[in-house]
Amino acid sequence: MNGKRHKMLTAASFLSPVIYFPSFSSVPVLAIQAAAIQFTKEPKSQDALHGRSAMLRCEVSDPADIVYSWLHDGRPLQDSESRFQEGSNLKFTAVDRQLDAGSFECVARNTVTGEERHSTNASFNIKWLESGGVTLKEPVSEGEIESSSTVTLRCHIDGHPRPTCQWFRDGVKLTEKSHQINNKERTLTFKSASPDDNGLYYCCAKNAAGHVCSSSNFTLNIIDKSFPRPVVAPEDQVVLRNEEAAFHCQFTAEPPPTLEWYHENELLVNKSRVLLLSNGTVLITQVKPRNTGTYKCVGRGLRGSHVTLEASLLIAELEDMVPKTSKVFTADTLQRVPCRAPRGRPQPEVWWEREGQRVPAEGRVHQDGLDLVFSPTEEGDSGTYTCVAQNKAGRKTQEVTFTVATAPVWVTRPQDSRLEEGKPGYLHCHAQANPQPEVTWLRNNIMITPEDSRFKIFPNGSLRINSVEVYDGQMYGCETKTVGGRLSGQARVTVLEKLKFTPTPQPSQCLELDKEITIQCSAKGRESPTVRWTKADGGELPPHVEQRNGQLHFTKVTRSDAGNYTCIASNTLQGEIRALVTLTVAVYIRFKVEPENTTVYQGHTAILHCQATGDPEPHIHWMKPAHFPIEDEDKAPYKMIQTIGLSVGAAVAYIIVVLGLMFYCKKRRNAKRLQKGQDGEEPEMECLNGAVQQNGHTTAEIQEEVALTNMGTIAATEKRHSHVNNDKLHFPRTNLQTITALGKGEFGEVLLSKAKGIEEGEEETVVLVKSLQTRDEQLQLDFRREAEMFAKLSHPNVVRLLGLCREAEPHYTILEYYDLGDLKQFLRISKSKDDKVKSQPISTKTKVSICVQVAQGMEHLSNHRFVHKDLAARNCLISSQRRVKVSSLSLSKDVYNSEYYHYRQAWIPLRWLPTESVFEDDFSTKSDVWAFGVLMWEVFSHGEMPYSKLGDDEVLEGLQTGKLKLPVPDGCPSKIYKLMCRCWALSLKERPSFPDIVHALGELPSDSKV
Repeated sequence: MNGKRHKMLTAASFLSPVIYFPSFSSVPVLAIQAAAIQFTKEPKSQDALHGRSAMLRCEVSDPADIVYSWLHDGRPLQDSESRFQEGSNLKFTAVDRQLDAGSFECVARNTVTGEERHSTNASFNIKWLESGGVTLKEPVSEGEIESSSTVTLRCHIDGHPRPTCQWFRDGVKLTEKSHQINNKERTLTFKSASPDDNGLYYCCAKNAAGHVCSSSNFTLNIIDKSFPRPVVAPEDQVVLRNEEAAFHCQFTAEPPPTLEWYHENELLVNKSRVLLLSNGTVLITQVKPRNTGTYKCVGRGLRGSHVTLEASLLIAELEDMVPKTSKVFTADTLQRVPCRAPRGRPQPEVWWEREGQRVPAEGRVHQDGLDLVFSPTEEGDSGTYTCVAQNKAGRKTQEVTFTVATAPVWVTRPQDSRLEEGKPGYLHCHAQANPQPEVTWLRNNIMITPEDSRFKIFPNGSLRINSVEVYDGQMYGCETKTVGGRLSGQARVTVLEKLKFTPTPQPSQCLELDKEITIQCSAKGRESPTVRWTKADGGELPPHVEQRNGQLHFTKVTRSDAGNYTCIASNTLQGEIRALVTLTVAVYIRFKVEPENTTVYQGHTAILHCQATGDPEPHIHWMKPAHFPIEDEDKAPYKMIQTIGLSVGAAVAYIIVVLGLMFYCKKRRNAKRLQKGQDGEEPEMECLNGAVQQNGHTTAEIQEEVALTNMGTIAATEKRHSHVNNDKLHFPRTNLQTITALGKGEFGEVLLSKAKGIEEGEEETVVLVKSLQTRDEQLQLDFRREAEMFAKLSHPNVVRLLGLCREAEPHYTILEYYDLGDLKQFLRISKSKDDKVKSQPISTKTKVSICVQVAQGMEHLSNHRFVHKDLAARNCLISSQRRVKVSSLSLSKDVYNSEYYHYRQAWIPLRWLPTESVFEDDFSTKSDVWAFGVLMWEVFSHGEMPYSKLGDDEVLEGLQTGKLKLPVPDGCPSKIYKLMCRCWALSLKERPSFPDIVHALGELPSDSKV
C-alpha cells in the first residue's frame, strides 16, 4: 500500500496544490486544484481628453481557456463604434465625457473550470472644454439697460478642469485692474455703465483640454440723451464740374447739440459759392477742383465726446478705353474675355454688347462680372463685341473682334497618285476651316518652298509638279492648319514612265568589215515594250542579220549592211517610238609601214616611210611636235639627226603610254564586271557604264577606234584624249539643273540636281551638289580637302566625286547620290507606323550588311590615311538594293541641326564624338571608330537620336566623367553590342581598327541572334 501511495505522489508532483483528505479506510484520498486566475495587467484610472482615443488594458498570466468581458458601472458593456473590446482590452476611439463617465472593470472567466475573476475598477478623469455664448445676466433684458445702471455679462464657456476666462471689447483684452471680472462666475460687471462702455464684447477660455472663444457675442449700446446722436449722415458726392453739390447732416440730443462743418480740417463759413443752411446742410453752388476733398460734420452735446461724420466730394471723370482689338479662338472651347474697366469717378458700370444688345447674364454666351464668357465657343460667335463703361461723366467703348477658328475638315485629302512622266502632275490637299487654312507640302519629309521652280502650290492647297520626272516617285505629305487645329495627309506618287529608249541608240555608227557585231536598242515604258529593227526603206533584213531581245546582230559584216536602220519600241498602252541609226562599214586603219629611226648627215636627204591601209583609204600626214623647233643651218653638226631621233622616239613612247592606259582601263572594267557578277546581280544586259559590250570591247571603244580614221595619226588622237582625262573633273555649270535643296551645311547649301552627261551612257544623272558659300578661309580649305579626298578614293562603299565647278562662285562639288537618300531617313521610315508610309521592317541580316558596308568604306578611307570626322547615319547614302556608301552631306544648319552642338565657336556632332575629339580637338581614325560604334547603334535603333533623354550639356558632362554609354537596342545581337562597346573604349589603343571591325562583322552568322 505504501508503494502505491509513493507512486501516486510522484505522478502528481507536477500539480499544485496537493490536498489530502482523511478517509474511513487506511488509504488517503488525493484531490487536484487548478491554478487560480491572476491579472498581470489591470485597467487603471487615467486622464483622458474629450473626443480623443484611449485604452483600458486587461491581461492574465495564463490566457488559455480564458474569455474576457467588460462591465460599465456594474453592467455588461456593449460594443459601439466609439467604444469596443479589442482582444482583452477595451478601446475608445473618441472618449465622451457623458457616455464614458463612471467605472469600468474587466472580467476574466475560465471556460473549463467556470472560475471568474474581476479586476479593480478604473475610471477616466475626462478633460473637456465647450464653447458658449456671451449673455446679459443683469438686468434681465436689453431694454432695461440705462445709463449709470449696473450691467453684468456672463461667459457660458464651460469645461473640466475649470477654465480660466478672459474678456475682450472690440478685440482689445480687458484687465482686472480696469474692469470688474469674476473668474469663478466668468462674469464682467459695469457698476455704472455709460455710452463710453459701448462695444462688442466676447470671451475666451482655456484649460488642459484646449482653448476656445465664445460662440456668440454681445453688443452693448447704452444711449445717453445728452450725447449727440446722428439723425441724418452726409453721403459721398460725385458731381460734374460746375454742378451743384449738397451735404446733409443732423444730430439730436438734450439739450440740442451744436453743428459745425469742416473742409479738409478747415472750418467752413458762408462764402459766395459755399452756403451753410440752418438745417445743417452745406451747399456748394458751382463745384470746382478746389472744392473737392473730405467734408466733416461735427456734432457737440452737453456731455460726452463730439461726434464726427465724414463725406467726400469728387468731380466725375471717366478715362478712355484701349483701342479696338481682335482675338482668335478655337471652336468648342471655354473662353473668358476680360474687359478692363477704365478708371472713373464714380465707379463706372461695365457691360458687354453685341449689335447694340446687352449680353445676358446667363446662357452659353454670357457676362460674368467684367468677363465675356463663351461656354463653349461656336463658329457663329465670330463677330464684333463692344465693352461699354458708363458713369456720370459719360460713356466709353472698346470694340473687340472675335474670330472662332475651326479645325480644318477634309474636302479632298491627298491620295496616292499615278502621274505621267513629262506631264504636269497634281496632288490635292483641300480642307475647309475658318480662317482659310495654311497649307504646307513636303517631299520625302523636306518642305517644298515657293522658290522651287519645279513645283507650284495653289492657294486652295493643290500642289502641281510642273513636269513629272521619274525621281518624283516619292512620298509626299501635306499639312493644313489654323489656330483651331491641323490635319496632315500623305500620298505616294507612282510615276508612269513614258515610252523611251534607254539610252537612245547612237544615230551614226561604224561597223568593221567581216566582224561579228551587235547593235543594242533597249526601251522602257509603263508596260514592257517590244523592241524590233527594220530597214528604214522598208526592206527585209538580210539573212545573216538577226534580232535578239532588241539587239541587231550581224554574224559577219558585209558592205551591203551599210544603210539606214530603224529601231521601233512599242507596247499596247503607249504606242511606239522610233530611232534612226545610220550604219557605215569600214576597214579599220592599220599601219602597213611604220616610220623607223634614221640617222643622216647634216645637209643630206632624209626619208621617213609611213604606209597605212583601211577602207575608205586613210589620209596620211606628218606632224612635228611643237616643242622641237627647227634649228638654223649654222647650228652645230648632228642637230638635225638629234631632232629627228627625239621626235620619233617621243611619238613612239607616247603611243606606248596611251596603249598601256587603254589596256589598263579595259582590264579594270572587266574586273568591275566580274565583281558585280560576284555580288549576285542579274542585270538585264552585261554592260559597263551604260555601254554595251561585245567581244571584250564596248561600243564606245569601237566608235572611238572608228573616229581615229578621221584624225590621221594615233598620236594626235591620243593627245586629244589625254587632255580630256586631265580635265575630266571639270563639269560645266550650265549642265546642272537643281531639283531641290536638301538643306544647309557648314560650307553652304546642299542640292539635289540633275547633271546632263556626267555619267557615260546616261543622258541625265541625279547627283548631290555641295556648294561653297562661305568666306571663312578654314572652311574653304576644308571644302577643297574634302573634294580632294573623294577624288583620290575609289571604293564601292564610298561615294564617287563626279565633277567640280570652279569657273565661278559659288564652287560646286558634284557627288554620287543614291535613290533612297540618306541612311538616317531610311532607318526612320523603316519603323514608321503610318499606313501611308509603306515601311518594311529591316531584318537583322540587312542591319549587319549595312554595318559591314559602312565599315568597308571606312576601311578604305583609313587605308588612304583619311579621317571622316562626321561619320553618322545621316552622312551615308542607301539605295533600293540596300547598297550603302559613305558620304558627307553634313546638313548641320537645318535638317539635322538638332544633331549638332555649338561648342568653342564650331558646330560639332557631339553625340558621335569621343572625349579626345570634343575637348582636345584630336581627330583620328580611332575617333572615326567611336563614331562608327554610334552609327551601328543608330542602325539597330532604327535611327533614334543617341542619348535622346539627355540634353547636350548632360552629354558633355557624361563625356567628361567617362560614364557615357548607350543602352542595348531592342533585338540587337549581343556580339554586335559588344563590338559597339569596344568602339567606345576610352583608351584609343583598346578601340579596334576598321579591318578588325570588318573581320568581326564578317564572322557573324547572317541570321545572328546571339
